[in-house]
Amino acid sequence: MVKFIADSLLTNWLSVKSLLFLIPYLRTYQRRLLAGLAWLVLTNVLAMVIPWTLKRGIDAAERSDYRELLWFAVILAAASVLRGGTRILSRLRYLRTARRIEVDLRRDMLTRLLVQETPFFDGQRTGDLLSRFTNDLANIRMLAGFGVLTLANAALVYLFTLAMLLNLSPGLTLIALLPYPVMLVVVKRISRRLLYHSTRVQESLGKVSEAVEEGVSGQAVIRAGNLFDNRCRQFDRLNDDYLECNLVLARLRALILPVMTVIGPLATLLALYFGGSRVMTGTLSLGELVAFNAYLVQLAWPTLLLGWVLTLTQRAAASMERIDLLLRLPAARGDFSTVGPKDTAAPAVRAHGLNFAYDERPVLRELHFDIPAGTLVGIAGATGSGKSTLLKLLAQLYPPGPGQLSVDGDDLARLDQAAYRKRLAVVPQEGRLFTGSVRENLLYAVPEADDEELRRVADAVCLTEEVEGFAEGFATRVGEGGLSLSGGQRQRVCLGRALAAGGGLWLLDDPFSHLDAATARKVWSRLRPLLRGKTIFLASGRVSQLEGADRVLVLDGGRLCEQGTPAELARSGGLYARLIERERLLAELETLP
Repeated sequence: MVKFIADSLLTNWLSVKSLLFLIPYLRTYQRRLLAGLAWLVLTNVLAMVIPWTLKRGIDAAERSDYRELLWFAVILAAASVLRGGTRILSRLRYLRTARRIEVDLRRDMLTRLLVQETPFFDGQRTGDLLSRFTNDLANIRMLAGFGVLTLANAALVYLFTLAMLLNLSPGLTLIALLPYPVMLVVVKRISRRLLYHSTRVQESLGKVSEAVEEGVSGQAVIRAGNLFDNRCRQFDRLNDDYLECNLVLARLRALILPVMTVIGPLATLLALYFGGSRVMTGTLSLGELVAFNAYLVQLAWPTLLLGWVLTLTQRAAASMERIDLLLRLPAARGDFSTVGPKDTAAPAVRAHGLNFAYDERPVLRELHFDIPAGTLVGIAGATGSGKSTLLKLLAQLYPPGPGQLSVDGDDLARLDQAAYRKRLAVVPQEGRLFTGSVRENLLYAVPEADDEELRRVADAVCLTEEVEGFAEGFATRVGEGGLSLSGGQRQRVCLGRALAAGGGLWLLDDPFSHLDAATARKVWSRLRPLLRGKTIFLASGRVSQLEGADRVLVLDGGRLCEQGTPAELARSGGLYARLIERERLLAELETLP
């Protein structure tokens, strides 16, 4: 019978192997689980008392001993009430533990996810990742809670009940349990297909989640481009595929319940037929037959739940395969959880034969430069020349090749990521904000900062007057991704956020692209004195913003074609000089009527 339970719940090694990850999480809460198990044992002991009191009560009624009958009726009532209380206590222990395991898993998944480098995210779908944090984790929680509870309860019920059945009549017990091996064979055949189709359902749901996420985030583009019909057709195809996968899985799951439902009544029928004949021959008392059937009925509900737990196990196994991809991601170099001050020391940066490619597409080719600490470096070049890629490599968003980039003489590819990130102040071109208020975004890295620091940062990026004009001032909500602010406002909030966080190495990726030239000059004139002594890499599509740089790196097709001071490059007549001339001509054209 132990083999029956094991085979019914965990039908193949693949399912068991994929769920072994739960053991460390369960071990964390072993005291709670042991307490729940103790209450579960008591619950089942009380359950064994109920058929026994029925037997003794019927025997007393046959002897017309009403006093003894009343006594056993009181015991029956008390056992039923106590059993209900202990069952609640056991369920609370298991279900609360499952919720805590879900929280622990979600934290571990996000912690591991956030330290991955950008190439990982390039190959993932946002909606699919979100699905793993929601639907897949819900399946794991159900298994860790109701699944573990049902498994432990079924094992105890079978152990105690079989002992009582064998004590009453070993022969009748073997007859009554004849249908169970048939159920085992049927369930094992079905379960092989359950895992495959459960995985398909979760993957299909990930695609649907991705489509919803893209539709919501891109709703403005869909409306403006009149793409509604096309988008809906694509979503309908994904939705229909998800429906078909679910229907196939539902048909398989629908076979489990009838099989489980038939077993209990069939076992009872066999017990009544063969047990009734023994009562008539006097080899079994009426009370013993009633108690035997009562014990047999107690097997029905756990047996019925075995089918539900089986499907739950298969779904959880499929979900775990998806979650395991996140939990097995490589850990970060260094401890990102360590809280400490930012390293404001300006580093020296050197590139020696730096090459980089996205997949098979080369972007940077043989870059060589040596930047002393405290230098303001401008990066110029046409669109697609590799400016942003160079900054992403310096930010460790993409891994540079060994020995190709060094910071203060240390190979960037081998540096402790956590320690290095404390030296960085990065402002990306897209100006991504987080859901919350303007204040929360400006002070995102230093939430404990006071109003004086808030005003200092806002003044430095020329935001104070604009924000104070909002109805709620710095408490104004920015919306998802900062959509309630203009592009220029988002970029300035990002600049302010970096300024509040501090750092010795500043990486600015065209941070003024959404500002007009006058506002950009005003913001930069306020920021530049505050960044004196820092090592700064400033990439810009406007070469005029690089006039105050100590050195300019000019990229063309991923190659470093020129480098020097702005004055030297302007006189050289090369690409930098041509970019200056093009910008001057465009400015003159804008002034024409």
